[in-house]
Amino acid sequence: MKTLLKTIPAFALGLCLAAGASAQGAKDKKIVFPAGLDWQTMDLVAFNFNYPGYEGKPGSREVAHSIWGEIIDKFPTRSDGKKWSAFVILSAFENISKRFYFSSLDAASTVYPLCEDPPNHNSKDTPIYSQCPMRVVIQDKASGQSTHQDFPRYCIMTTNDKDQPKTRNYAQVAVHPATNTAYFRVVQYGKPAPECDRAIKLPR
Repeated sequence: MKTLLKTIPAFALGLCLAAGASAQGAKDKKIVFPAGLDWQTMDLVAFNFNYPGYEGKPGSREVAHSIWGEIIDKFPTRSDGKKWSAFVILSAFENISKRFYFSSLDAASTVYPLCEDPPNHNSKDTPIYSQCPMRVVIQDKASGQSTHQDFPRYCIMTTNDKDQPKTRNYAQVAVHPATNTAYFRVVQYGKPAPECDRAIKLPR
């Protein structure tokens, strides 16, 4: 499975609901990661949030908007006249015939109720991740057609400030070619957060 590391191609993704992928983790048995996985840190892009550190790799913004734009564009205006902020993490892999995009949208549950906001507590070990659906987009290279499927309650890290930079707080994904399984993990406060380990069996 080839990793699209430096740039994410800006394809127009016409999405329709997919079937066939299955998830593991959360309430299932503990996820065991195979040895030798090539972990990729998921790119972080923000919309309606004009601060440095959220620009993403070249092409990421276009892909993120192709996947989530229909939802983000419908966010209401806040009382100060600005749109609600939206944060997207994403990664892309490909094999001979398909491209796989893994992405999640994080926004305040007020405007995106599929997300569960982090706990509001000042304890030093309070989780700072949201829990939101992970969307898997599968694009056929030959036809360009795309399908997608959402998996609930994935841990999403979007913090990136001087106190909690994204170098210490991030989500990663790896694809195991032998089993065609995508694995997910989160690093929080510079340490693994095993409660966030997940796996998705991808369709062949």
